[in-house]
Amino acid sequence: MFLGPYNLWDIITVDEIPTLEITAIIFNLDEKLNHYFQHSHLPLKDNSIEYCKNENDKQVELLYFSISKVQLFFKGNPDSTKRKNQIEYLSNTLDHFVTWYDNNKLIIPKKAPELKWNKGIFFANQDFSIITIKDETYSLRPNQSKVVGLLFKNLTDELDGLSYWELARELDLTNNYNSKLSNYFKDSPRVGDLFNHSRRNGKYTLKT
Repeated sequence: MFLGPYNLWDIITVDEIPTLEITAIIFNLDEKLNHYFQHSHLPLKDNSIEYCKNENDKQVELLYFSISKVQLFFKGNPDSTKRKNQIEYLSNTLDHFVTWYDNNKLIIPKKAPELKWNKGIFFANQDFSIITIKDETYSLRPNQSKVVGLLFKNLTDELDGLSYWELARELDLTNNYNSKLSNYFKDSPRVGDLFNHSRRNGKYTLKT
């Protein structure tokens, strides 16, 4: 699961100037409701409330996913104070987003089925756009999601992995001389965060 910070995007007026405000909602057990706020401001430029909604939609989806993951852990150990604190933080953070959508007369994303895919330490939502390995949660870009989804299918079909060239052929990725999987996983997550790589056969498998 992902314990934040979660960023709530909004447009406010500062000194009579419309401004883009990003409010980080940060997990802290010493604070009331297990979190505190940290505000930052940027020039509004051409951004609109629709831009804020798109950003907040992503945060809400991540919250749904994390809540589902913590609830799963909590079900396995209902006496865990750690999981209770995490659920309280995540639930109250979601409340801030609910209020923002209500105030702007917008519809909050419906709670989609989460934790659709699971194998060992690996969890993913329906389209592999959000995944968790151990306690690390990542939001993936479309091509990253395609790679993870294909390797998950390969794993569940009990196959021995896929090389970059096989992935490129199946997913229509770049396949010139300098192409490699790390081109698609440059920051976070990196290739080593998600995949095992065999030097023997050059194939990648998903960490589970």
